[in-house]
Amino acid sequence: MAFSMFLRNSACTSRIFSQQVMWLATQPAFTQRAAAASVPLKSLALTQTNCTPILNAVRSFRTTAPALAEHAHDHSKLWVIEKAVTATMVPLVPLALLMPNKIFDSLLAILICAHSFWGLEAIAVDYVRASIFGPFIPKLAIGLVYLISIATLGGLFYLISHDVGLANAVKQFWAVKAKQA
Repeated sequence: MAFSMFLRNSACTSRIFSQQVMWLATQPAFTQRAAAASVPLKSLALTQTNCTPILNAVRSFRTTAPALAEHAHDHSKLWVIEKAVTATMVPLVPLALLMPNKIFDSLLAILICAHSFWGLEAIAVDYVRASIFGPFIPKLAIGLVYLISIATLGGLFYLISHDVGLANAVKQFWAVKAKQA
């Protein structure tokens, strides 16, 4: 990922940089050295020395596979929303603790559940892959993420509506002192 981010950098997308890469890729000495490094010496003597320029390999490099997906999605909007939710939680948590009410508690519960849902979903998608676990286990993992998120949101709303509220529950939890021995 870091390499692809480097290639998207403005220094790498300039016309001068691409001209230099094209010049390097078409130099016969460079392409012959690359071929000699990747092909055994015995087979090098039997084959001809026509080499494909390295630039063709760079052009075929992709960080995503849109051809494999049904529809190409723009995940940058979701990333912005995730960061906005995280940034909104920074002032909301102290504000909800200072002025506990159902509106702040509900908003905090929704943002906490959305934030944790996106994190758990990223873990399930990244680490529970179909190529490793088969087709069923990744779907089960995503289903469990949805179930955990819905149960968490329901539990927090129950705490808000039928008990002391989210902020007051946190305050009560902090006020618990250890028993004297």
